[in-house]
Amino acid sequence: MNKKTFGIALIAAAVLTLTACSSTYKNSTSSSSAAKETVKKTNSETQYPLTVKTYDDKGTELDQVFKKAPEKVITNNLSSTEILIELGLKDKIVGMLNPDNEVTDKYKDDLASIPHIGDKKTISQEAILAYGPDALIGRNMMFSDKSMGTISTWNSNDIPVYTQKASVSTTKQDLNNIIEDVKNIGDIFNVQDKADKYAGQLQKRIDAVKKKNKSYDKDLKKALIMCAYNDETFGTYKSALQESMLNQLGYTNVATGTSDLTLENLVSMEPELIIYVTSDRNKAIDKDAKDKMEKNAVLENVPAVKNKKIMTISYDELMDYGPSVIDSLEKVNDFVNK
Repeated sequence: MNKKTFGIALIAAAVLTLTACSSTYKNSTSSSSAAKETVKKTNSETQYPLTVKTYDDKGTELDQVFKKAPEKVITNNLSSTEILIELGLKDKIVGMLNPDNEVTDKYKDDLASIPHIGDKKTISQEAILAYGPDALIGRNMMFSDKSMGTISTWNSNDIPVYTQKASVSTTKQDLNNIIEDVKNIGDIFNVQDKADKYAGQLQKRIDAVKKKNKSYDKDLKKALIMCAYNDETFGTYKSALQESMLNQLGYTNVATGTSDLTLENLVSMEPELIIYVTSDRNKAIDKDAKDKMEKNAVLENVPAVKNKKIMTISYDELMDYGPSVIDSLEKVNDFVNK
């Protein structure tokens, strides 16, 4: 069976109650009957059915209806998983897609206890269905025919989806979208008190960095988010959320988001700050990449090299779509201001 096709036999085998696609899930730009069911909260309690806004893989805003607080959730990235853990919802996660890198931070033990159900590049809808989820949460780009399947496909199986607003490349990104995601997930699971408390803590941290950099909107300095440096070529990352993070510190990312760039490219970019992103896949070259840059005579006049403004940070810290980006905001802030 093609991994992108839901068969009646498979669905029965997965012991899921499936329904035909209905007006419960519609593009939010239409006159959806579900939109009339938008939640009214009383005394911090969610009244179901709850309608929330989410985004498909193309960035189109959709309505999603949660008939009850989910009990069996599949997450597709670290940040959505970590938010659920922070809100005391780890026992609701029946599976998560494999992390891109070995997890070594404070979530290590919790993540190890959650079933890892497959790689994001090869996971099939059938494999996900076998876990009997009643909700899916994570990055919007994963909900396509080439990956986990579209949101409309999951909705046709009566499974709502929440995609993180902070992951959507077509929206105006701001670190406050992370805060909004935390609060929305709190509403979905009826744990608003925990979500509001956690969101408040994150907001205070963002505000503290903003206060220290209140003149950042003058002339933005050049930063470069770099990876895979081997003393001849390198790659870069380009992301709207990370650009928003850098803007808070008075920088803009001059990266093109491509690989196999040359030393001449690096010289011409003239970055004043290099944020070197490490990952398991590049472990062999990452260990001495910073040292090689500092010793390469071709780069001696690159401002970040000349002024020793090269810092390293892990991929999962910087390039995800949740609170770890706020951790990175603080780390970069400390580095540029030391």
